[in-house]
Amino acid sequence: MAASAPALKKNAIGMWQIVFFVIAAAAPLTGMLGIIPVAIRLGNGAGVPGAFVAAGLILLVFSVGYAAMSRHVVNAGAFYAYLAQGLGRSFGVGGAFVAVVSYTTMQVGVYALFGFFATVILNPLLSLPVPWYAYSAVAIALVQFLGMRKLDLSGWVLGLFITLEMGILLALSLSIVLHGGGPQGFNVRPFAWREVASGHPGIAIMFALASFVGFEATAIYGEESRNPTRTVPLATYAAVSIIMIFFAFVTWAIIGSYGVDHVVAAAFADPGNFWFAKSDAYLGHLGTGIMRALLLSSIFACLLAFHNTITRYLYALGRERLLWGFLAHVHPRFQSPYKASYAQTACAVAGVAASVMNGADPLTVVFSWTSAFATIGIVGLQFLVSAAVIVFFRRNGLDKRVWNTMVAPVLGMAGLGYALYLLIANLPALSGSEDRFIRSFPWIMLAVMLLGIGVSLGVERRGVRVPLAAVADEA
Repeated sequence: MAASAPALKKNAIGMWQIVFFVIAAAAPLTGMLGIIPVAIRLGNGAGVPGAFVAAGLILLVFSVGYAAMSRHVVNAGAFYAYLAQGLGRSFGVGGAFVAVVSYTTMQVGVYALFGFFATVILNPLLSLPVPWYAYSAVAIALVQFLGMRKLDLSGWVLGLFITLEMGILLALSLSIVLHGGGPQGFNVRPFAWREVASGHPGIAIMFALASFVGFEATAIYGEESRNPTRTVPLATYAAVSIIMIFFAFVTWAIIGSYGVDHVVAAAFADPGNFWFAKSDAYLGHLGTGIMRALLLSSIFACLLAFHNTITRYLYALGRERLLWGFLAHVHPRFQSPYKASYAQTACAVAGVAASVMNGADPLTVVFSWTSAFATIGIVGLQFLVSAAVIVFFRRNGLDKRVWNTMVAPVLGMAGLGYALYLLIANLPALSGSEDRFIRSFPWIMLAVMLLGIGVSLGVERRGVRVPLAAVADEA
């Protein structure tokens, strides 16, 4: 780190603020409105709630080893530090490159998504044909403004947005339950194995896993949290559990409103109005209007969460001189990695500008393709981190608990490996496109990993050794 630069602010946020960052990245309202109709149509129909439980359990098992390692490795680089400690510096740097590219790519897609829905919601109110990228530009400016300031400010902003968007979904779900549901009432069939395994369960689990992307951000904020060796594990378990339970309950309620035997037909008939038809029925037109407005705040919260995640990866890489050193500069007043924040914003601007110049549709191309690309990278990193956890504890013996350091990581690897296979095998469904370029996504991600490994080896050859002691604090 540059000698003149202060460190990130210590004790800036607590457990629940970290949880807000994670849930914001999951974007509950955006995920429910956008993913669920598609998962029902292409996946396992009424068994989608069970798919969320299956995905959540896979990630909870993964979290056991992840949380155990977080007690000994506290670093803003998260995946980078974990892979470096377990599998070596080169794998760590390669993983960091994959994480930065994945999150940056996904953020470009979410900016496009924000712009698309802003045109749908705001243009009729303004009576102006504002292009989607103009709204995206406003979002970029606001994210940059908040992202370079104190982390606790972002945490409370996200907390407000998350409370509102989860509140409207919960209000709709409880209203459906209190009214007894649809023509078939309520039952546990959506969680029964027969329903979960029907149709194409792999596709449903794939979409469910995509909804959890970003949950590893709990470790990213370790350096800025209070009592990180306790806060990070608790935040990890809390975030995954809340997302799993909430998503499963809300999807169970909406399926119940249509009926287990009729929900697939409804998702095919009018996917764009799948949720709003029920919000009109159970919450009235005012409730639907609120839901539409909160959709924009949900997407914005997701953007802010991703921005903070990416900037801390860039900060960690700059601090270790694996990227430009200026990325490690910390703002003297806000104690935030502000130059990494500006660099991340510049990448987002470049991505959105490239999309506009190529005339790409913001929803069906920019968002859909970038989400598929990024999900492959993140799930692949989670698979590698499970291996890193095993090697880390086998080598140093810091934790003798067999379940935490061996059994759970092995099970997590198995589940994530299968999920990665499903992602790659079903890329057209995940991306919403049959374009041949989609099939190259795994190879591009592998090339990014190899580029990072090459950079690490090049740094080593120049005699600049990255000290692992600088990225790990043993509790």
